[in-house]
Amino acid sequence: MEKRNRHIALLMTAAVLLLCSCSHDDATVEQPVSEPVEQGTPIVFSSNTQEEKSVTRAPLKDKVQVFKVYGFKNNGPVGSPYSTYQEVFPGYLVKWVANTAGTSTTNTNDWEYVNQQDVGQDEQTIKYWDWSASAYRFFGVAGADGTNVVEGAYTLDKQAYELTYEADATQPAQEEKVPYYSHLWFSTGSLVDYADKQFGQPVQLVFVKPLSKVCFKFIFEDPSQAALTELSGQDFRPTNGNTIKNKGDVTVTYPLTGNATEEVFSTTTEDEGMTAMSKDYYKASDISKNDQDKVIAPYFGAEEGNYEKVYTVLPAKNQGTYTLTVDVNGDPKTAIVPEEFMDWLPGYSYTYIFKIHVDGSVQISAVQSAFTEWEEHKATHTVHNW
Repeated sequence: MEKRNRHIALLMTAAVLLLCSCSHDDATVEQPVSEPVEQGTPIVFSSNTQEEKSVTRAPLKDKVQVFKVYGFKNNGPVGSPYSTYQEVFPGYLVKWVANTAGTSTTNTNDWEYVNQQDVGQDEQTIKYWDWSASAYRFFGVAGADGTNVVEGAYTLDKQAYELTYEADATQPAQEEKVPYYSHLWFSTGSLVDYADKQFGQPVQLVFVKPLSKVCFKFIFEDPSQAALTELSGQDFRPTNGNTIKNKGDVTVTYPLTGNATEEVFSTTTEDEGMTAMSKDYYKASDISKNDQDKVIAPYFGAEEGNYEKVYTVLPAKNQGTYTLTVDVNGDPKTAIVPEEFMDWLPGYSYTYIFKIHVDGSVQISAVQSAFTEWEEHKATHTVHNW
């Protein structure tokens, strides 16, 4: 009996040891494992000043404080390095808050994207450059809200990404709500080295409103004749009778593969629009009067008020010629603007200058254009090595 009891005791001891062993193994499995800290170089989005006199820029934060950024990298096989892509930034929200620079590794100039997602959306995490990538492509949209939604989607062949939204410039309040889109940022990776290579450097996103500004004004061959010349009935319109479009849908298509390095802009409009532009441009400071309180500059009878008239329109190409009609001292005159001067690009402003000659005839004298674009202001972003 004693021997049997000793045997039972040994079995119980073994069972206890086995149980302790299993408990110890389970405790080991449940120990939290430290995630490896990923090291890399953050991608920094910044802005520069433009030296060309015809171009003006301003920080995007002066207009809107949130933009959405999309980013892709190419890493195709030898001989076809841009044939495949990976999504890196799937439309991250980037938000500007004053005096927050330096509060995180991804915020150096008051812009932040980490954990800036909307409620219910996937967490926006820190990302880093992939130095082995063949190229990177970035683009974005800013100023979109619940009343002006921007639809983003891949094209059917999955080789491009499209942003589509409404652009309504029929009223100043509507124009203000039209979102900005950015030009495509593209730079090659390790394949090619060149002096102004942007890969690994601060990424500058330049934002543009999908609208154009147009105005027309008059000058005189003999300036002394302005006070003696009455202009009336101004009318500037397409010669073919089409309307001037100021509302429609815009689509910006960004190539994700291949050698294309620029976006493609297009519009879809209805037949409605302005029939003509009827107010010429001059400043309040241009107005002067004679002793009888008659306006004699910028020309006799110029309207007081409604100064600096600029028309906001949708960008357009292949419009054909435009015809200006104006009564010079009651005598109808016309001038034709050639088709090559009637292409309107997004973000550009155009001034058509007509000269009144001493014989009363009118002729197009010059076309001036300037480009105003809004750029992202030194936001910091990073991209993971996926």
